[in-house]
Amino acid sequence: MTSTVPRRPARKAGVDLPVLGLGTWRTIDRIGPDRLADLLAAARTAGARLVDTAPVYSDAEPRLARLLREDPSFFVATKIWDTEPDAVEAVFARQLASYARPSIDLLQVHNLNGWQANLDWLERQKAAGRVRFTGVTYQFDHAFGIGGSRADLAHVIATGLVDFIQINMNAAEPTLAEDILPAAAEAGIGVVVMRPFGEGALLAAPPPAGFLRELGCTSWPEALLRWVLTHPQVTTVLTATSRPEHFLANAAAVRSGPLGHAEASAVADHARSALGAGSGR
Repeated sequence: MTSTVPRRPARKAGVDLPVLGLGTWRTIDRIGPDRLADLLAAARTAGARLVDTAPVYSDAEPRLARLLREDPSFFVATKIWDTEPDAVEAVFARQLASYARPSIDLLQVHNLNGWQANLDWLERQKAAGRVRFTGVTYQFDHAFGIGGSRADLAHVIATGLVDFIQINMNAAEPTLAEDILPAAAEAGIGVVVMRPFGEGALLAAPPPAGFLRELGCTSWPEALLRWVLTHPQVTTVLTATSRPEHFLANAAAVRSGPLGHAEASAVADHARSALGAGSGR
């Protein structure tokens, strides 16, 4: 079996991306530079050279950018959060300088914050060659009191305003698969999935070993990742970790491919019960 992860196409963007990427929320800002270098080396080994970060992730982005200056092979996805044009431009100028790149691969409007004005600005940067692809991210309605809504996300997709969307979806929270994924697929928009483990909540209640054997999985994280990949509309799933060995284990999991329909249903049933019992959400 190949040691690198599979790739999937993002039709509108015209690129193939690894099905696994490295998320950086609340992870790499907490580790030393040597471990961060090892983490990126693990991504190279796995053929998963895709990272997703943001200026508001503490100091994760500048630390990541310093190490990626010497490696342009990574696909860099980052975000804009501000809504004032001068602030957006200032942050973006710092991002370009920190990566020492003429353009960012994927620049996303974070949580659809100020999406109408920011998407207009993004299109201008794309036309100027400062951004390769545009996107928006969506976690939940009006995230942190200022983000956009699911209806806004649906509008962005329907009007073809972006190349990618990034969404919160896991086996316990699958509702975006009902309408958002089919709409994105019809428009050819790439889909990046965040929080496949429910920000760790789903890992707190793994099923018995016998259940995993029946699924054909060696671990609960493997089952959760393969559940995400059951949806062919998904381009990439992000796993946020600070441990290289965990990232390599995730890479091995996605190399096993999507679950079958019955197995995916069983994973979703257990995940929903586990999340409800463990977090009260």
